[in-house]
Amino acid sequence: SLPDLPIDRRMTYGAMRRAIIGLPITVSSAILPDGLWGCYDGENHVILIDRRLTYTAKRCTLVHELLHWRHGCANDSSKQERRARTQTALTLVNPTELALLERMYEYEWQIADELDITTQVLEDYRSTLASA
Repeated sequence: SLPDLPIDRRMTYGAMRRAIIGLPITVSSAILPDGLWGCYDGENHVILIDRRLTYTAKRCTLVHELLHWRHGCANDSSKQERRARTQTALTLVNPTELALLERMYEYEWQIADELDITTQVLEDYRSTLASA
């Protein structure tokens, strides 16, 4: 789990939304410009998540944007983006569970599906391990 964030990998998107109600941040759904899944507005402490996403994608996006908030990221530098992606992956992937799923499934999307994460988060997790 994350420093000062009351969420963990076992939670659904709905559970995460409920868990952060007490935090000084507002989460809203919106129709965002194409290609943008979520964004964090540091000035108003608002996280926007594209309402057209699947619950799995919303869940990953919420964790990602909460990390930007947690780190007080107002500007989107590539370094901050990398850190948020890495920490999102480390938060949402259980290495033991992943190892088991890798023996059970052939395709990345099947593994990601079982972990309730996007294939992007799975990729981020693997590249984090590779660079460790």
